[in-house]
Amino acid sequence: MSDIKEQFGNVSKQYDSQREFLIPCFNDFYTACMPLVKSLTHAKTVLDIGAGTGLFSQFIYSEKPDLKYTLLDVSGKMLDVAKERFEGRSNFDYIELDFGKEPLPGKYDLIISGLAIHHLEDADKAKLYKNIYQALNDGGLFINADQVAGRNQLFDSLYKYNWRETVTHSGLDHEAIVQAFERTKLDKLAPLETQLQMLAKAGFNDVDCIYKNMNFVVFGGFKDEDVETAVI
Repeated sequence: MSDIKEQFGNVSKQYDSQREFLIPCFNDFYTACMPLVKSLTHAKTVLDIGAGTGLFSQFIYSEKPDLKYTLLDVSGKMLDVAKERFEGRSNFDYIELDFGKEPLPGKYDLIISGLAIHHLEDADKAKLYKNIYQALNDGGLFINADQVAGRNQLFDSLYKYNWRETVTHSGLDHEAIVQAFERTKLDKLAPLETQLQMLAKAGFNDVDCIYKNMNFVVFGGFKDEDVETAVI
């Protein structure tokens, strides 16, 4: 995590301005979960794991501004940007923590994560998913918006090639592109199916992928079988 903390700390001030160049499906990626989030009529608390600058929380906040938000990240510099984003809002807390190694503090109705868990080794992913399950209240929802490996080498290579080509011609400045490609060396992508199985093994009763565009996916699950939402 030390390399991740350093590299993302260095780009913290430019992180948000680069997102739409680096995520070809930017709007869909961050909003695909909103029907499920809106359905959590009982929700009062949310934890954002690997929150970074608070970008994913900003999307959730636009729909549910009254929730109590806890933003957690390994990088204090990234959280400093999040603090600026939500300055003056009393319903935001911030925790600097190595979420791949340490237990998650507190209990929550909604737990989200955006482009963070793919930095963990598979064993640490599985451990974190168990910690997330334990940190959710009954009826709670976990949403992970992340990148995954292809099911086989052919599709994995296709996804990676397509992303590099898209970013190269996105209009992002050359130095930022070089830095983005360098950060991919920190990635430890796992297939979507593998991670859905990890969630099920962690205890989640209902899991599914709700959005996929190449290797950008949004998936997650509810904590128990008797989920009460506004839509089911």
